[in-house]
Amino acid sequence: MFEKISNGTKTVEIFLNDEEMKHFSVGDTLAVHRKSNKEEMILASAWSIKKFKKLAEIYKVYSEAAVGLSLDELAKVYPQNDIKKHGVLAVKMRVLKPNYD
Repeated sequence: MFEKISNGTKTVEIFLNDEEMKHFSVGDTLAVHRKSNKEEMILASAWSIKKFKKLAEIYKVYSEAAVGLSLDELAKVYPQNDIKKHGVLAVKMRVLKPNYD
């Protein structure tokens, strides 16, 4: 995922629309860390946030390449009960600055 964000292929990050994301808004900064090296990260700005009740709705708006995962892969990330309860956020992001070479 890190490489897809870094090279601009993945432009949408999906989050559960729970209490933790309640105050997240357009203009906020996301820090995306490389899984294998937590010191390497990309700073990205949220420039659009859309709410969805079902994962399949995301793919009517955004391509699989933009999301970085297929619908089946994304369905494995969040439990179905949590999606039904909270819905999800699709955050369109723009890379601001990587801190790696």
